Amino acid sequence: MNQSAVSTARPEGTWTERFRLEGKEFESTLHLTPEGRAFILAGPAPGGGGAGTWAATGEGRFSYRIAERLVDENGAYLGWVDIDHHAVLTGDTFTSSGVSTVRDTGDRVTASVQVEAEARRTSPANP
Repeated sequence: MNQSAVSTARPEGTWTERFRLEGKEFESTLHLTPEGRAFILAGPAPGGGGAGTWAATGEGRFSYRIAERLVDENGAYLGWVDIDHHAVLTGDTFTSSGVSTVRDTGDRVTASVQVEAEARRTSPANP
């Protein structure tokens, strides 16, 4: 089996994800490592970014959980978002759904919303 076939059979790599929230569409860039780490490289939140983990949950299925920091346009910390999703992988695309829970600087829940997303792989993980 060639390396590209192996790398696309699992979710490792960089992904462009699109999701809708409060009637608006947003885009983020995710990176999933072979070691089970998950990162938000870019997203709609100013100065955002985040880190967490992913794990296989079955054939063509995985889950990821990421803590995304929230800062204002001056870089002041506003809180964070706990992103907890379950995904179905089909080749170089996946769909996911889950709950995003927003927490303030005192770690109090200020919002909890259901989010559905679609993503496409922009590059495989490095071998």
